[in-house]
Amino acid sequence: MTGLGLTLLLALLSALILGAIAQRLRLPPMLGYVAAGLVIGPATPGFVADREEVLGLAEIGVALLMFSIGLQFSVAELRSVGMRMLAGTPIQVAITMAIGTGTGLALGWELLEALFIGGAVSVCSTVVLVKVAGEGALNTTTHGRAALGVSIVQDLVTIVLVVVLSAVGGREEETLLDIGLDVLIALGFVVVVVVAGARLLPRLLGMVARLRSRELFVISVAVLAIGMAFAANALGVSVALGAFVAGLALADSDLTASVLGEIVPLRELFSTFFFVSIGVLLQPDAVLAAWPVVLALLVIITLGKAIPIAVLARLDGQRPSSALRAGALIGQSGEFSFVLATAGLGLGVVSPDTFSLAMGAVVISIVTAQPLEIGARALGARLDALADSREPPLPGEDPAARLRRHAVILGYGRVGRTVARVLGSRGFGWVAIDGDYALARAAREEGAAVIYGDAGTPSVLDQARLADAHAMVVALPDALATRQAVLYARERNPRIEIVARAHSDAEAEDLRRMGVARVVVAEREVGNELVRHALRRFGVSDREVAGLLEARRRG
Repeated sequence: MTGLGLTLLLALLSALILGAIAQRLRLPPMLGYVAAGLVIGPATPGFVADREEVLGLAEIGVALLMFSIGLQFSVAELRSVGMRMLAGTPIQVAITMAIGTGTGLALGWELLEALFIGGAVSVCSTVVLVKVAGEGALNTTTHGRAALGVSIVQDLVTIVLVVVLSAVGGREEETLLDIGLDVLIALGFVVVVVVAGARLLPRLLGMVARLRSRELFVISVAVLAIGMAFAANALGVSVALGAFVAGLALADSDLTASVLGEIVPLRELFSTFFFVSIGVLLQPDAVLAAWPVVLALLVIITLGKAIPIAVLARLDGQRPSSALRAGALIGQSGEFSFVLATAGLGLGVVSPDTFSLAMGAVVISIVTAQPLEIGARALGARLDALADSREPPLPGEDPAARLRRHAVILGYGRVGRTVARVLGSRGFGWVAIDGDYALARAAREEGAAVIYGDAGTPSVLDQARLADAHAMVVALPDALATRQAVLYARERNPRIEIVARAHSDAEAEDLRRMGVARVVVAEREVGNELVRHALRRFGVSDREVAGLLEARRRG
């Protein structure tokens, strides 16, 4: 086997092995894919993949990635960020980009080269964000929702940067009038595809769907995504914008779920080649020779994004710990930084050495993302304690003052409130702990027994009279706080019955070893409920169903 076939085989085999190693180390698999590119690239001895073949496959990966982002675009998610964060995120990108561009100019880079790299270091990776925070925390915590919203806005800003910088970089000798005309062509393309495509594309896919052939539907989706991307490229518009707009045109159709379901496997396969291409293009010697520059870019990627976002979140009314953790989650870069830098490299305005330095910093930022979040959590706890001393006391008396043999509920979100409501309806005493000051204050004003504080802190747990409690219900999205609370509860009150929520089987096993009587894994309980109804339909008795489900929980 030679040529493209051998390149495909060795690239995927290397990506599989090194991606699996990265996953086992609890790192994003994309790091393994980049390492796979180094293995099959010119930086290491042995087989050297054909650069153009890898880049061609990578371009398809970019098109499918941007198509799926357009397909999942939600105005409702943008609104949930809040107007201050929504308006402030482009300002953060501008500030960080200005710092990155200024650093590049100080190092002697050309203006366009500095702009491309400045843009690359100013945006974060949603993939890394999900890996560090966890999908559960992204949707259930204040800092998680804020970081996810910022990431969505940054994705949109990145698309604009790719279009504008590619237009300028590809036509350096043209006048401002020519560049303006190119921008108008891009805007016209967007308007035509979104307006006309929203009516035409769903009908075309619907016609294919009525043939009831999955193979034809998959082919039609691939043709649409890749074809629209390269049609845009033929008009002088970037591949990324063409694919994104095609997805946007389908975002509100009734075929969205089907299209997304078929495009995701293709996207994952070809985006692997995109990350492999980064490794092929990387020059480790250049990174090692200019490590101070890489370090400077790393500081811009981490603190240059984390600090502005933390300030924005604080101005939006978030607690110091929540604001710092939101900023820390944004303090990394990934796939969109690669897209932007690769666009500059392809246009010839970013040199291979500069590309390697920037991408070296991006790769390191992926590794440092978790430690940065842990540090922000620790610092935030200290700042919260300082802020608490200045906050007015919550209304009402000590909510746990007269409680004995009560339940302590950690987390007063939707799950915690449900538990509290049921316990209260049966006449059982309870007190809840929540780290959201505004939520705790509002609950106390409504007469609810809620204590404000970090549920993993011993002094806060003591305020809930943990030593006298009969049961503790843990409904926290934060795995670390859950572990801390469980360990302290077992030490303070060995007889207490603990029920806790977990987000994975591994976390559930850890909690059982710590003495938690019952661990509830949300996804598993949904499956159990479906199993219960299915078995009842087939006539299985309630006693047998209960036994089977209990065996599933233990197994």
